[in-house]
Amino acid sequence: MLASNFIQIQNHFLLEEVEKLEALDFVSKDQWNEIKQTTKDTKTNSTILVRIGFFLLGNFLISSVLGFFALFINAFDHQNTFAFWFLLAAIGSVMVSEFIYKKNYFAYGFDDSFILSISLFLCISLGIFTESVLVVLFVFVLISGFCTLRYVHVPSAFFTLVGMIGLTGYLVIQEKILPSYYLPVLIFLVAIGLYFFQLKLSKKISNFIYTNVFLTIKIFSLIIGYAALNYYVVRELSAVLLGLQLLPNEEIPLAALFYFATFGLPLFYIFYGLNNRDRSFFWIGLLTLALGFATIRYYHSFLLIEYALLLAGSLLFVVVYFSIKKIRDNTIGINFNEDKNLNPMAFEAVNHLLVNANVNNAIPSTNESPMTFGGGEYSGGGAGGSF
Repeated sequence: MLASNFIQIQNHFLLEEVEKLEALDFVSKDQWNEIKQTTKDTKTNSTILVRIGFFLLGNFLISSVLGFFALFINAFDHQNTFAFWFLLAAIGSVMVSEFIYKKNYFAYGFDDSFILSISLFLCISLGIFTESVLVVLFVFVLISGFCTLRYVHVPSAFFTLVGMIGLTGYLVIQEKILPSYYLPVLIFLVAIGLYFFQLKLSKKISNFIYTNVFLTIKIFSLIIGYAALNYYVVRELSAVLLGLQLLPNEEIPLAALFYFATFGLPLFYIFYGLNNRDRSFFWIGLLTLALGFATIRYYHSFLLIEYALLLAGSLLFVVVYFSIKKIRDNTIGINFNEDKNLNPMAFEAVNHLLVNANVNNAIPSTNESPMTFGGGEYSGGGAGGSF
């Protein structure tokens, strides 16, 4: 189920870890050059802007081909003809994606265009054939998940997660599998499930090439878990999706729970991130805490905006100032020292890469004495009459 250039993709991530070791002086410059020359890597665009440029170029190529063939199928005024054409386009995208990866391209830009086109064209085709939103959402999740696994494709992982949330919402709102007011709690539980799912898989060394995929799932689950219980999101979506009509001073059902979650989850994220030195939790906690204050202010204005901003800035300055004073001399736990940890998932694989590259990590040694004495050296110092 993995791409044909799986070994090269694996080497690509291993080389990234070795490069970190070289930057931290655990591996010398000569050793790094030797490993880089003896390890077969993928053809990758490390610059995001260049990758976006090739992605747009790939989209332009796909749209040009579709437009050209549309001139011929336009003569057939039948709905199934267009569905069949999009099905062929999806099959063609699969073939091109396989060809690209066989040529050892990975995260280059134009490969993203064809991989994402697989899900897009197939879902359009199924949508025309079946006219079923449920079928389209279900297939979208399956195909995007397949592309994530086979091509180690992070954008497909993101769209898989979006499709899962969309499928959950559709099942509750349209298919009525549960009462609609359970939707926020259900999505929150889905977010928790996604987080522990990636946490379990990320501990396996064999899955280390999916590190970026796991990070995407982790960040998405933290954000969607907070959004599911945020008071503003729940209130506004209740009015839009469920048709709940509320007066200005009227509260939604379980308002106390959503008010508590609006501030409780960000504080949990922050403290968990600080205690475990987890940047994802910490930064998302700060972001969601700001959104929590914005939520409360949207419905309840206690101060003028200028005084509120001044008070918030003053409190933030005080918290940051005393936090820095407390941890600036720490040597363990939360501190200002550079993080020199290698990705634990890749440690064993990197070790094998160093061994296979015949890198000599031994410190040169000699049995000869660094000092010479006349005649007898150490044991006979001075035996010859002079040092």
